[in-house]
Amino acid sequence: MPAVPTIVFAGGDPGSFSYLRTVDYADAFLVAVDRGLAVMAELGLTPDLFVGDGDSVVPELLAGLDRSRTRVVILPAHKDVSDLEAAFDLLVTMGRQGSVLVLAGLGGRLDHCLFNFQLAARHLADFEDITFEDDRCLVRPLTSSNALQLPARTTVSFVPVTREVELSLTGFEYPLLHAVVQRGSTRTLSNVACGLVQQVIVERGTVVMIAWKVQSDIP
Repeated sequence: MPAVPTIVFAGGDPGSFSYLRTVDYADAFLVAVDRGLAVMAELGLTPDLFVGDGDSVVPELLAGLDRSRTRVVILPAHKDVSDLEAAFDLLVTMGRQGSVLVLAGLGGRLDHCLFNFQLAARHLADFEDITFEDDRCLVRPLTSSNALQLPARTTVSFVPVTREVELSLTGFEYPLLHAVVQRGSTRTLSNVACGLVQQVIVERGTVVMIAWKVQSDIP
């Protein structure tokens, strides 16, 4: 039996609620991370788990949670990790191993986004896969072999997060075969998906894939 998926509402800009209403929340384990609780309330959802220090959550929403339905973990205001990192650490401790979809984790502060991507890459081995998504783009850390089904003409970049990666790409406008790419190189910036299926094989290291759902004026 496949593991139950986890959907995390982070504390960033939620983006389009029209998109959020298209997500299938049925049978998923739902996590609200601090301000993410307000997004869930707007969607009429109840979290299975709340994690946060309460600095950006509506007090009435937090007080209104049914503690017999929702596990509430209040973090100290002064700590060495973000609320989202604490939530990921707790999910690992709880033994959750299925796929993780993070919503409201891409918009807002750039520094939060960069740390979130590194956080996902660090925890990739703990879960089936980790995806950050909104109405504009999809972000996933990748290792080993990955079969993708990106729509044709999707602009996609692969950002090395380890010092060096070796990867092969098929089903893209610019294929690669055992290419060694250093962290900081732009060699894997702005590729384009072709056909119905793409293959990304990361023989060494970890990359973060950023696939744009919308067409950009910037090539």
